[in-house]
Amino acid sequence: MESMKKILLVIVTSLLLLAPDAGAQKIPGARLLVDKGAFTLSVISDKGDTLMTYPVATGENAGRKRKSGDCKTPEGTFTVTWVQNTKGVLYDYHDGKGKVEAYGPYFIHLETPGFKAIGIHGTCPERDDRIGTRDSKGCIRLHNADLLKILPYVGKGTKVTVIPGPDDLEVDADLR
Repeated sequence: MESMKKILLVIVTSLLLLAPDAGAQKIPGARLLVDKGAFTLSVISDKGDTLMTYPVATGENAGRKRKSGDCKTPEGTFTVTWVQNTKGVLYDYHDGKGKVEAYGPYFIHLETPGFKAIGIHGTCPERDDRIGTRDSKGCIRLHNADLLKILPYVGKGTKVTVIPGPDDLEVDADLR
């Protein structure tokens, strides 16, 4: 019985490795623009046209990310490193509700020098109504349906630019 479990594990793992990457960029040249002030994420074509715009939640605190744990969304231009299927990945918000599938169906990992685990992801039903506000630990969070709509435009190497809003600029006045 134990050997059968091992064989099944090898087969499932092999199938997952051979499956097409959920984040394989199917529409080349697209990039993402996140406006922290407007709480929006836009897909921009290679010609500069805005293809779609969706509401997002950003970091709980205004301003540019300066250190891990400050609950701020970093600003600048970043590169997608990979897209992770997060079905079954749990997170505890420490709100008394226990662990939930907080990231929605996918987590789009961004290369953010100096910081780990920053990205764009979906949400859980308990936090869906917080899209359009400052509510994340630093990531960019979308409604799950909107995340699925942008996914065909996102793959390894996609550029993501995050720009500050007026509140962010006010908080960061000392950096000017």
